[in-house]
Amino acid sequence: MKEPLSELALIAVGGTITTVSSNSLDLAAYHETGVKLGAGDLLGRFPEVAGVAVVEPVEFGKGSSTDLTENDWIGLAPLVEGLLERKSGVVILHGTNTIEETAYFLDLCLDSDRPVVLVGAMRPISAISADAGLNLVRALQVAASPRAVGAGVVVMVGERIYPARDVTKTSTWSVDAFRGGNLGPIGFVAPDGEVVIDRTARRSPTLPPPGRGEFPRVDIVMSHVGADGTLIDAAVAAGARGIVSAGAGAGRITKSEGAALQRAVEAGVVVCLSSRVESAWVAPTPSTVASGFVAGRGLPPWKARILLAMALTRTDAATEIQAIFDQS
Repeated sequence: MKEPLSELALIAVGGTITTVSSNSLDLAAYHETGVKLGAGDLLGRFPEVAGVAVVEPVEFGKGSSTDLTENDWIGLAPLVEGLLERKSGVVILHGTNTIEETAYFLDLCLDSDRPVVLVGAMRPISAISADAGLNLVRALQVAASPRAVGAGVVVMVGERIYPARDVTKTSTWSVDAFRGGNLGPIGFVAPDGEVVIDRTARRSPTLPPPGRGEFPRVDIVMSHVGADGTLIDAAVAAGARGIVSAGAGAGRITKSEGAALQRAVEAGVVVCLSSRVESAWVAPTPSTVASGFVAGRGLPPWKARILLAMALTRTDAATEIQAIFDQS
């Protein structure tokens, strides 16, 4: 007897994967001229979905992923949690520009073993050789697979499965646009549709999301040759509770920036040192610990910002926040 199909939810947040342009060669300006489809509309374009799962479309938004705010995340998390209580898994249609940030936020605050898969596309549905359809089907196959249970929140793009903590976008134009940090993807979907997951990603400690309007302000300041402390001082003046320094190499900063970050610490701001390098590791040193700085470990600045903000909802103590980063 044939196994019944999994029951999944498909949430449309927006992005290229939901975009249609009038020109099949429009791979650049479609976000300005195209039409955004909802989850139900997208499912209707790909009848292949019917052989994968029973899918409930859920509308959340049709905009650009770069227009998302933390309040959108705070609204998305309970929606996903509620759906996971009655569905085998959830797939989220998302723009690739910020897909890794949304995935990491959800991975931090969701407490469920059921699959949550974020999926995007590098080309609009209307383009020649569009990747939206296959990415959608593959994401649903992952969410329906028992092998994805307990894998945490993942991103599925280009038939590869990436953990939320490590995935990052590395190209603005290539279909093969994502990488999985130092360890790579945790799996893939084979040509016959089999879901292969050969390792489990490290899960971060679950941190409850803040209430609407309560996401702490955390700013990112990038270091460069000749950088001074002007932007750091401005972030403090703007009310930042945390600052992430995107330093050179293993988090290195100029003397002027170091002095400004020390002033920030003295003003009660928590400072996290990270790196602008794609594959980096920023570890605590005697001098950074003495300065009261938090080491971002292997997180890029934009994900260190999310973890720092979430940690600040629990504590302002740098030593306690460092412990949270060490576990993540």
